[in-house]
Amino acid sequence: MATRQFSVLSTFILTITHLVSAQQDQQQAELPRRRPPSNIRQILIAHATLMGIAFVLLMPLGVFVVRLLSSPYTVRYHASIQLLAYAVAIAGFGLGAYMATEFDAWTASNGHPILGTVIVALLLLQPVLGYVHHRIYVRRKEKTVWGVAHVWYGRVLILLAVINGGLGLQLSDNTVKGEIAYGVVAGVMFLLYLAVLGVAYFRKRRSREGETGEKMVRGEKSRGSDEEVDGLAGVGSRPQRRERKLRRTKFEPEPTGSDAERSRLSVKNG
Repeated sequence: MATRQFSVLSTFILTITHLVSAQQDQQQAELPRRRPPSNIRQILIAHATLMGIAFVLLMPLGVFVVRLLSSPYTVRYHASIQLLAYAVAIAGFGLGAYMATEFDAWTASNGHPILGTVIVALLLLQPVLGYVHHRIYVRRKEKTVWGVAHVWYGRVLILLAVINGGLGLQLSDNTVKGEIAYGVVAGVMFLLYLAVLGVAYFRKRRSREGETGEKMVRGEKSRGSDEEVDGLAGVGSRPQRRERKLRRTKFEPEPTGSDAERSRLSVKNG
């Protein structure tokens, strides 16, 4: 089953790449030729490497961490990895924009630089969705529409980035072996992603869990909860004290009869 999914994903990426690259090849033939910079090959390699690290390695790694790790620092690990991925992607985008400008490749029919610009611009919204979800979750301890949007928005962006990477290989006149290698790496990461989702799903069925998969015990997070990471619900923090006070108010019975009278006398005598 896994081999079949891998084959389908690789075929899908390569098919989309070849369909769009036909238009790119025609457009490239019509572009005016200028003498490339002497280090253009190094810039091209750096651009491809940075983008591959950002979208094929770091961003999936951030997802793996938040799905599998139950730690006081889960959210911080996830956010740090993703912000590092954004920084790497922006650096790679800068190199790509430089090359597109050098070769006058900013045209509507040249899919790779245009789609790459859109993806990098849309990335700026992703951490906002995650942050809003996390702030609401800290207060309500329940899933939010912001969280759902954060997850699926990220999945769509990574898929578009992987497809755009294939278009970039076509644009750079890469070999067929290079394209196949790219498809294999993308397929392997896809399989790893499915495996992580499977592990997270079965773990969730075994126990109640919180925002990022940490276990819940009697309605409270166990030690190692990622919500303690945020600085708002740490051990002995004000939110935790407030929650304990609310639980006592809710579950401790009010004194009645002689108990109430003794309490009033004790307060008066004190």
